[in-house]
Formats: sequence, structure tokens, C-alpha cells
Amino acid sequence: MLKLIVACLLLALAATVTEGKVYTQCEVASALRAKGVPEDQVATWVCIAHAESDFDTTAINSNTWDYGIFQISSIYWCESGDSAGNGCGISCNSLLADDISEDIDCVQRVYAETEAIGQVPGFKAWTTYAGNCDGDNSAWIAGC
Repeated sequence: MLKLIVACLLLALAATVTEGKVYTQCEVASALRAKGVPEDQVATWVCIAHAESDFDTTAINSNTWDYGIFQISSIYWCESGDSAGNGCGISCNSLLADDISEDIDCVQRVYAETEAIGQVPGFKAWTTYAGNCDGDNSAWIAGC
């Protein structure tokens, strides 16, 4: 019950503090490219953003406490006040804004650190990768 109350409060706070945005797949691809994400990763990141949040920057998973368009974990990567995680050095609430620049910086860090511990490719840090995005994802960015 307490988690449900906290989730509702977080959602209310997110709605008042951030505008949030539901991106198109081409907008996500463009943002990734603008941040220097390697072209051979762009389509897979677009697929992951769709599988994780349906491109909604305000997405919060109240079961796992993952945040934003890429569903970044508060356990390891962002600070939510209730978690010890902050590997990306950002507030989880900042991942709910319409600007996904910090999200992209963070996923690039997660990707690199995942590969550094032997999990190749680094997309394996996202459970939605296997079975959803581990194949040819070129259709996600066709025409972008």
C-alpha cells in the first residue's frame, strides 16, 4: 500500500514538475544521433524505448522503479530519494522531462559499463532487449 501511495505521489510530482512528451520513433532516432550514439545502435535504442515506455518520457514502472523513456533503474543508475543507486549522477525525476539528453547520456553509460563486465552487447542491461530488440531493428528507423 505504501508503494502505491509513493507511486501516486511520484506521478503527481512528475506531472507538475515536468512537461513530458511522447516521442515518435524518428524523434528518438534524431535525439540519439544528436548525442553521438553510434549509428549501428540507433535502431536498437529506438526499439528498446518503444518496448520499455512506448516512447513516453513520463513512464514510471511502480514495480521496478524504472524511470523515463528508456526505463532507467533507480536501484543502480538514478537517485530517487528511496534508492542508493546513482551511477549516472542524476535525479530519477530528471528522466521524466521532455528533453531526453540526460537519458541518452545515462543509457550510454549503462551500455558501456554492462559491456565492461562482459555482457555484450550492452543492451543486455534491458530485459526487453532479449526477445524484442535483439534482431534486425532497421524498420524502427526506416525513413528517419
